[in-house]
Formats: sequence, C-alpha cells, structure tokens
Amino acid sequence: MRPVALYPDAELVAVTWLRARLAERPEPYAAGVTVGTKVAPGSTPSKYVRVRRLGGLELHEVADSPRLQAQVWFQPGSVTDEKNRSDLAQLVWALLRGIRGQDVTIPGWPRPVTCYRVATFAGPTPVPDPADPARTITQLTVEIGMRGRPA
Repeated sequence: MRPVALYPDAELVAVTWLRARLAERPEPYAAGVTVGTKVAPGSTPSKYVRVRRLGGLELHEVADSPRLQAQVWFQPGSVTDEKNRSDLAQLVWALLRGIRGQDVTIPGWPRPVTCYRVATFAGPTPVPDPADPARTITQLTVEIGMRGRPA
C-alpha cells in the first residue's frame, strides 16, 4: 500500500502566521486588523483579512500545496482609506510570501508546519465587496507548499 499523509489546516496555518506578523508591524494601517476565515453573510467588516482555501493539490506523498485567497477590508470614512486598504493588502501579500522557509505552530498539530514554497497566482487586485458592491475590497491568491505527516 502506498503511504499517505495528513495535511495541516492550511487556512489555520496562514491565519496564525498573519496574526502574529501583523501584530508586530508598526504601520498604523496594520494596527487592530482582525484575521480570520469567516465573514458573516451580508456583513461588511472594518479592518479585516479573510483567508480561505480555494483548492490546490498534493505535490507528492508528504507535501500539500494549498491555494489560498486573502481578502482585505478597510473601513471607509476617510480619503486615505483606499490607500490604507491597498497598503494593507500589499503587506499581507509580503507577509504570506515571507512564510517560505518558516515553521508555523498551530493548535492540534503534533509539530510545527514547515512552509517551504510560495507562488503568487494573483497579486493584490481591487474587487467589489461581496456584501456591498458599492464598496471595494482587495484580494490576492498564493499557493503555499506545506509539509504533511504520515497518516
């Protein structure tokens, strides 16, 4: 029988990484940003980054390559908010690319998750907010190679 692997929750890996890295940042637009995987239906968050898995594929017996989308909201109200949203999206993109070569500890996984490869599939792009098409969010998509463990 061919060996099989279990893979970590890729969304949790990325969310854990982004929360920790954003908390370390000095930029004012990064202060108080919430990072998660869900947005309540019909709601429009203020300073929020949502990470969700869009797919991806198994590279080989011990390596998953999840494709992750990050969507960035920034509360409107000031003339600088569009720039703040754009700057935050650029920062999120840089931080996700910076996960290459890092080990990320997540709850319930027996050892740190090794992230060894990052590829960009779509850089930061403004798109309509799914809950309010009059508003704009920014989204980007990356693929992160993650080491699994034996099943």
